[in-house]
Amino acid sequence: MDFWTKLINGVSNNKSATAAASSPQQRLQRFRRAYNPILQLCGRPQTLASHGPALDQLYSSLQTITTLLAEESRSPAPHLCLNFTQSSQIYSVVARAASTSRDPRLVRQTVILFSLLLESEDEDFVASPTFAKSFMRFALRVIDSNQGGYGEDIETHVVELLFAVVAKIRIQPDILSVWFSSHANKDDSIKDPNLFAGQTQKDDFPLCYLLIDRIHHDGRIGDFARTGLLYIFEAISNSTRLEDWIIESDLPTLMASGLGALYSQLSRELSILHDHDRLPMILALSDYIDAQQLSSTESIFSPTHATHMATFLSHLAFWQDVLEHCKSESVKTTLLDHFRVLFLQQLLYPSLLQSSDTDGGSSVAVLTYLSSIFESLDHPDLTRMVLQYLLAIPEAKQSEPVSPTVQRRQSTLMLLTQSGNDDDKFEPTLFSLVDLMLNGIRSQNSQTVVAALKLSSVMLTRHRTYTTSTLLQSKSTLLPEERRTIQALCVETNGLIQIATGLGGEIDVDEAYATACQDITVSLEVQVANKAPKDSSVLKILSHDPYIQSIAALFGSFFTNSVDVNLALTEATICLASCAGVGLDGWLAVPRMDYQPPTFEPTFDSTSLDEDEIGSLRQLQSVYSQERREDSQDPLLLAVLRVLNRQVDSMRSDISIIDHLIEKRVAILGGAGHEDLLTQPRSSAASTRQSTESARPTENRQIQRLQAGSRQRSTSRESNGSRSSTPVRLRDSSLSSVPPRSSSLPQASQRQQPNSIFRPPPPESPTEETLPAENLSIQTESKQNEAQTLRGKIHFISTEASASNTIFEYVSDSVAHTRTEGDGDKESKDATLSHVVTNIVILQHFVVELAAVMRTRAIVFEEVAFT
Repeated sequence: MDFWTKLINGVSNNKSATAAASSPQQRLQRFRRAYNPILQLCGRPQTLASHGPALDQLYSSLQTITTLLAEESRSPAPHLCLNFTQSSQIYSVVARAASTSRDPRLVRQTVILFSLLLESEDEDFVASPTFAKSFMRFALRVIDSNQGGYGEDIETHVVELLFAVVAKIRIQPDILSVWFSSHANKDDSIKDPNLFAGQTQKDDFPLCYLLIDRIHHDGRIGDFARTGLLYIFEAISNSTRLEDWIIESDLPTLMASGLGALYSQLSRELSILHDHDRLPMILALSDYIDAQQLSSTESIFSPTHATHMATFLSHLAFWQDVLEHCKSESVKTTLLDHFRVLFLQQLLYPSLLQSSDTDGGSSVAVLTYLSSIFESLDHPDLTRMVLQYLLAIPEAKQSEPVSPTVQRRQSTLMLLTQSGNDDDKFEPTLFSLVDLMLNGIRSQNSQTVVAALKLSSVMLTRHRTYTTSTLLQSKSTLLPEERRTIQALCVETNGLIQIATGLGGEIDVDEAYATACQDITVSLEVQVANKAPKDSSVLKILSHDPYIQSIAALFGSFFTNSVDVNLALTEATICLASCAGVGLDGWLAVPRMDYQPPTFEPTFDSTSLDEDEIGSLRQLQSVYSQERREDSQDPLLLAVLRVLNRQVDSMRSDISIIDHLIEKRVAILGGAGHEDLLTQPRSSAASTRQSTESARPTENRQIQRLQAGSRQRSTSRESNGSRSSTPVRLRDSSLSSVPPRSSSLPQASQRQQPNSIFRPPPPESPTEETLPAENLSIQTESKQNEAQTLRGKIHFISTEASASNTIFEYVSDSVAHTRTEGDGDKESKDATLSHVVTNIVILQHFVVELAAVMRTRAIVFEEVAFT
């Protein structure tokens, strides 16, 4: 019995001892014992930087303190250690010791200490001026003095603590005065109205400056800094003093100059050429490899460029977030003024003005950067200011007066940026963004052409309201009575389908047409949803419009153009044709005035109809029976497409297997998966490696169009490659999105032979394993002959700029086939047959999509007249 009594009493005593040791009083005693060595060591700061044992003892004591505080935060009240920390201001002593010693261990433990104190709810440390002063002094010495070099992890934790402070200010606006105090707070009566605005005032709000210095960083540092600064701009609505301070400080200057510095990091000379080892399939099936030139310019696909571009765009997105979160119109005006003057006028526009094709690709760089900028812009105020300036659109007069503070800031900005030399003052009214795009499209450098077309596509898609009124020189609008009838629409679309079937055959055209209609409907419906009621006018494009003329000139040399040029060209044309505020008459479609009623009178049985029904029926038949006048001229782009169709017919007469080659090329581009198209087919290693760069959006969209429209292409034509004898059939004059005929032919095989651009035979054909030896030899020889034929050169000798008269010459095995149409000055361009075949496939699917756009917009935009 005594044994059990002693044992029970012993257990009870142990529990009591543990409880006593974990009690708030015991924890406070241990906390004080750990703090005393710190207090003693910090009294001799000269020993901290040189005496290792002292640092070890200081670190051990500080670690004990943080452990006890963490334990107390999980325990019920009372929290005596936190009370003692506040009353004794332990954080001041610890922060001074850690920053003086420059020991990473002490700095890290001090960061943990401040984090525990900020998270505590008992003592309102964040509202304490002493705590704020100690913490900011510690943060400045650790991450702003450039003396510590403590590593990115410590900087990340400190910036996270800064964000925690701002987050608490957002919740408790009353504590802003603890962390921010301007000179205006001290004595408003002695404020000088002529005080120079834009001065650095870091002592007023060091927290803000620490954040703004890191908004361009990647990872968590940049995320915390940007979000924290957004919270500060939100706090403006609760403090007029903060609003005035931001306007008069150099904060707007730092933001604008920071964006400019990131833009300046981007390479001045840029190449958009793909690397040989990672060439997309659609480019490998052309003369793209031969077109590449050695260049010292930076590649758009390089990791360095990708990093710099991502950083710049994230900073631009931050600008837009600030404008979105800021509720002060005065601050917004000040920020936009600095953006316009310091970034647009002094950096972006000069780079646009100085760009050239003769210095290694500066035009390519500027055009590419502008495309990325316009893709990222979505804030209405910033978008309007950028586009109005670069496109030289007159700005509306400001109706609301600005505050005296903003006026003083604007005057200071003008004084700082004014130039003494009038020759240096260039404005977009002399050379605008439109001039840059037009010059780029007309350039002899294919990379510049691609970049300019890409920029025009982005602007026509993202900012069409500003673009159509400046890029297109049209002074008139389409009247309601100029809308085409249903029959006229059918004639127009059937004409385009007829060209498409003439280029590559009619098999699978219906499916491509239906797919294109479905794809284009979404983008058109979005335009209708976002369209303002006042934007109902439709521009009538003039035939001599410089942009349209430049586009038509590129189409005139379509078969010899680089494939990436043609991909960008067709994309830009589709974007233009899809604009709700741009009419198709005159450049793509025949105007309604060029249509007339049929020469014959429609007959019907009217015995059972009254007069109103007879009138309605005659009107309906008139609408559905309109015919195009024989003397009407083809629109500019349609005329060029017909010329290209005739060129293909000429090639077909001299190259008997061209239809067979087109069919196989369609099988490759349409049957391959999207990832396969973005890999290099010339080597098995490259074809199995996933490309680390994504193709440009223009290429992706074009490749998807080729795939969607070609998956059901038949590969069962006759072996001699002769053209199908089936006559071209006009499409049913219906507005249904479902095509009148759908292909049920077998799908092309998804497999690709190594080191070959050809597809294997269709499933119903005998495979190589089952073929007799002599047949297998014949098949191998046939493939070799096809490959040799594809390497043959075609000379296109244009006798006019419009390419309406062309000398066509195909050279293979020293045998030339020539066709001549017309006379004139000759301009020769060469391309392999493989290159031409790829461009024919691209052109066919582009023409099909044009027909889909014309038909779909007639319904979505209600462009069809029923009278």
